Amino acid sequence: MRIKQSGVQYRYYETPPDTHILPLLGTGWIREYGNDLSELHFHNRLEIGYCHDGAGTLTLGERKLPYTGGMFSIIPPNYLHTTNSLIGHKCQWEYLFIDTEGFLNEIFPSNSHMCKLLIKKIHKEAVLLKCKDNLQTSELILHIMDECRTKNEFYLESIRGLTLSFLICAARICGATECDNSESSHLVAIAPAIEYIEKYYCEKIKITDLATTCHLSETHFRRLFTQIMHVSPLSYINRTRIEAVCKLLLTTDDAISDIAVKCGFITACDLNRNFKEVQGTSPSQWRKDTQYYERKLKDKKILSYEGWL
Repeated sequence: MRIKQSGVQYRYYETPPDTHILPLLGTGWIREYGNDLSELHFHNRLEIGYCHDGAGTLTLGERKLPYTGGMFSIIPPNYLHTTNSLIGHKCQWEYLFIDTEGFLNEIFPSNSHMCKLLIKKIHKEAVLLKCKDNLQTSELILHIMDECRTKNEFYLESIRGLTLSFLICAARICGATECDNSESSHLVAIAPAIEYIEKYYCEKIKITDLATTCHLSETHFRRLFTQIMHVSPLSYINRTRIEAVCKLLLTTDDAISDIAVKCGFITACDLNRNFKEVQGTSPSQWRKDTQYYERKLKDKKILSYEGWL
C-alpha cells in the first residue's frame, strides 16, 4: 500500500514466508518511470533493481546517478530514493524485495552474530553498478528472478541457495562502500522510531517513547523527524494507522468501528476524520471504490503486492 505524503512516500512490502522475497517481474514493469512524481520514497525491505533496457537517473539520497540497461541497484530499507526515465522514454526494470533479516535468521538460526554482521554490511549503503563489472552478482540476481518466474521443481530450495550467495556478494559490495549521504544518515537515525510505529501502531504511542528508541531528546527527535519525513511524528503515526485500515478494508468484512479500534483509533469518528484527511474520502466509500479496482487488477493477472497501487 502506498501512502502519499508531502515530499516523501513510505512503501510497505509484504514478503511471502517461504522465500522472504517479493518479485516484481514481467512486462508490467516496462514503463516511463517517475517523471510525474517529484518526491523520494523509502520502504521496509531491501530493494534489488535490474535494468534490462532504457536510460534515466536513479536518485539515491542526495546523489543523482545516470543509469542504462545492463545495470543493477541495491537499496537498503529506510533509504530515500527514486527512479526517473528519460522524459518520453520507457525503461524495463524488474525488482526483488527481500526481507533480509527474516531470510538470514532462517538460514542461520543459531548464529545471530553472522546475521547481524551480514545485515549491517548489506544495509550500509545504496549502490548502482554495471553488470559487466559485477558479473557474479548480476547473474545471481537474474537466476533468482528466473526461479521466481518459472517455479520449476525444487525452485524454493534453489532460491534459498541463490539468495544466500547474492546477499554475501551484496555484503562485500555495500560493506566496502563509503557512506556520504547526510539525508539518508538522518533517516537511519530515526529508523528505530519508524520500526516502532510499524510494530505498535495499534497501541497508544507517546512521542517521548519514540525519541527514546532513537536515543534523542524529544525536541531534537521532533525536529529531525519532521525535517526528514516532511510530516510530524503524530501525522506519520496516523498515516501508518490509515495504511493498516486500508489493508483491513480490502481483506475483511469487519465493521469500520471494529477496524478503527484494531488500528489504534479511539472511535470510528476519529478514524473517519483522519482517513478523509489522508485519502480524501470516507473509509466506506474507499472500500467500495478500491474493491472494484482490485477486481480489475486480478482480472489482468497482475502480481499482488503492497508497495504500489
